[in-house]
Amino acid sequence: MSDAPNRDPLRRTAVVVVVSLAVAALVTWFGPDLFVPHKPGGPGGPPIPDLFVQLKLFVSTYNLVALGFLAATYAMLYRELPNRFTLSLLLFTAALLLYALTSNPLASILLGFRGSGLGPFTFLPDLFAAVAVTFLTYQSSA
Repeated sequence: MSDAPNRDPLRRTAVVVVVSLAVAALVTWFGPDLFVPHKPGGPGGPPIPDLFVQLKLFVSTYNLVALGFLAATYAMLYRELPNRFTLSLLLFTAALLLYALTSNPLASILLGFRGSGLGPFTFLPDLFAAVAVTFLTYQSSA
């Protein structure tokens, strides 16, 4: 009976969504403190809020947390049923997880890339998406 909540897909999905939304909201609310805000007119000017960066931070953090739950689910499934299909699901989710991580604005800032010079974060998210699509293509063709 202890596995009953895990067997109800709607309840499990709701929990993942609520937890992911809560974490994304907290990171979006407190994460901008890690940013070095652009201040017009020098260090004394007011910071310019960037709604698009905040939205990207929220959505990419939500994706990161939700994909973490999904990866854990697929890892447990792969342990129970080790075959090519479950391995492909796990690898596909890992690639999407890396995509969400590298597309998150906090990741580039925490690793020292600020402002318009995003360095490798300009192309890394798309590279991980390409890896994910490659896994799907291979699985669909096999």
